[in-house]
Amino acid sequence: MHDPNTAPFLEPPILPVLAETEDWVVVAKPSRLMVHRSEERVPDKYFALQLVRDQVGCRVHPVHRLDRGTSGTLLFAKNPEWARRLQAALSAPDAGKTYLALVRGAFKQVGSVEIQQPMKDDRGVLREASSTVRALGVSTDPRCSLLEVRPRTGRYHQVRRHVRDLTHPVIGDSVHGDTKFNRLFRDAWGLDRLGLHALRLDLPLDNGERISAVSPLPPELASLFRRMPWWEAAVTLEPALALQWPLERAP
Repeated sequence: MHDPNTAPFLEPPILPVLAETEDWVVVAKPSRLMVHRSEERVPDKYFALQLVRDQVGCRVHPVHRLDRGTSGTLLFAKNPEWARRLQAALSAPDAGKTYLALVRGAFKQVGSVEIQQPMKDDRGVLREASSTVRALGVSTDPRCSLLEVRPRTGRYHQVRRHVRDLTHPVIGDSVHGDTKFNRLFRDAWGLDRLGLHALRLDLPLDNGERISAVSPLPPELASLFRRMPWWEAAVTLEPALALQWPLERAP
């Protein structure tokens, strides 16, 4: 079965730096790039961990993960102490991660929708999982919506599973999505990846400062979104959608 989310890179991609200090760095991960090597037998030659290490010139530690098919903000610590501090920061009440999800169907809910749907962890234990969802753009032709999803917990595939539970699976999702619709949308619009992007990362640090980073849409998503009927309305609600490389100052 065709799964564009697993096609390996033939050349090492450059990961743009979104924010950096001597203790941590935030980069923009492209779709199809794994964060680090896993026990899975995959043909990948390049991984974000090694690429960022080579780019910044020191050993780095991933603070969180992004699915292989997801693009966007990815945070690394430059030493073990900051890895612990940043992981603690992710659990702070005012920490925030914002995702953009291109989903199947015209989203009908008005305003923000709270999802409280527990999920099993790696050990099969049911854990609390909550997300806030709102529509940035909706159309019936094509039949799709752009959702802003803010997960308040960090469960495995949480964003993808929560929007699926709303009957609006992420387009291009071969695991939790609609295979037939994925194929039809790919043929009609050329989307050959998972329609999920980690737009924004905002974390409070224990020294009183904050990490605030925005990842502009990668070219393949920007090109597609600009052709959608809801583009102008979505930019009005989320001006960061219009950011382009080289990185402009986020609104």
